[in-house]
Amino acid sequence: MLFRKSPNPEVPVDERTTAGSSRKAGSGAHTPVRVTPRIGAGQAADAAMAQLLDAIGGMLGAFIRYPLDMPSLPADQTGERFATWQRHAVLGFPVNPDAADQRSVGVAERDWDGLVRTVVEQRKQEQQFVRDSVGELQDALWACVEAVHNAVKLDQSTDTTTDAQMVRARHALQRLTPGEIKQEVLGAVSAIEQALHTRREQQREQYVSLASKLDKLGQQLEEAKRESTTDPLTELGNRKLFDVVMPRAIQMASLTRQPIVLLLCDMDKLKLVNDMHGHRAGDIALQNLARTLKKTFLRQSDVVCRIGGDEFAVIMHNTDWKIAQTLARRLQEQLAAMPAPHPAMEFALGVSVGVAQLSPADDIESWVARADKALYKAKQHGRDRVCVAELLPETS
Repeated sequence: MLFRKSPNPEVPVDERTTAGSSRKAGSGAHTPVRVTPRIGAGQAADAAMAQLLDAIGGMLGAFIRYPLDMPSLPADQTGERFATWQRHAVLGFPVNPDAADQRSVGVAERDWDGLVRTVVEQRKQEQQFVRDSVGELQDALWACVEAVHNAVKLDQSTDTTTDAQMVRARHALQRLTPGEIKQEVLGAVSAIEQALHTRREQQREQYVSLASKLDKLGQQLEEAKRESTTDPLTELGNRKLFDVVMPRAIQMASLTRQPIVLLLCDMDKLKLVNDMHGHRAGDIALQNLARTLKKTFLRQSDVVCRIGGDEFAVIMHNTDWKIAQTLARRLQEQLAAMPAPHPAMEFALGVSVGVAQLSPADDIESWVARADKALYKAKQHGRDRVCVAELLPETS
């Protein structure tokens, strides 16, 4: 069928039908015009609401992905807080993850006022944090500028005094008057000595102040270094610390010829905990495992790290695989005795462990791979198991 262009692009018109209808209008003959179906008002409103909820979810996602780490509100808490609001705003889940009624609610019943208050409160805290940080930086910069200014001012005053004394001494020498020469030269020497003494005292005070500031700065840098290698949720070492310690462990083992063991631990059923009881319960489960790891591996030389979401690693010096296997089983027993991360949980948490003692032929990759293979074997055998990797034969 041929169509001509209609004023409404959604309503194509049959040229022949229109023409025929025009010619036969008097006779009452009429052929219906074909019309493309239009979207109903209800469907358009639903589509607009879906787009609006997606936009709100995207904006809340920015708070989740890019949180500010503030002293009063750590970044992980901010992310968790807005993840809860995102699920509430977009899907209708309850804001309180521990609420007895976990059914989703409609758009009209959602706590939009609470969402607005939460966003406004977050922005106020971030604004105050930025203001305080900028103010502290300004104060620190001004302290440095003021210290330099005072030092320059002291130098100018003392230099002016000594220069005047030297000019008077030079004039006395030109006049060749013994009494005046002695008096003016001694006066210049005295002025120089006084200037040097004043300068030394000022420098000593500055050195003491600088030493105090450097000591404080050193403590802050040490704390920052510690924080950069610490997992904020579990307060164990993080993946960065693990990557630093592993090559050192191999180097020490080659020098001391003492056994060294790597344990890879993976919490069982963590995803089930998150899905059934929320991420807060999952975080508590991870913290329980971290506390158990600290209680099990007590030596100062033991390095315990969280290297992934639910994966942990332990590096044990001067320890063979038999002792490591015993400690791994003790870890499982202590974790089983920990309280459940959520009162509604009907299953116990466990941890699977892979143990690999360093072989002479191992490098970092092969050592980790053998421990990971043992961990996978432990999970295959029913989870909450301990499996030990075989030692590699020595290379010739």
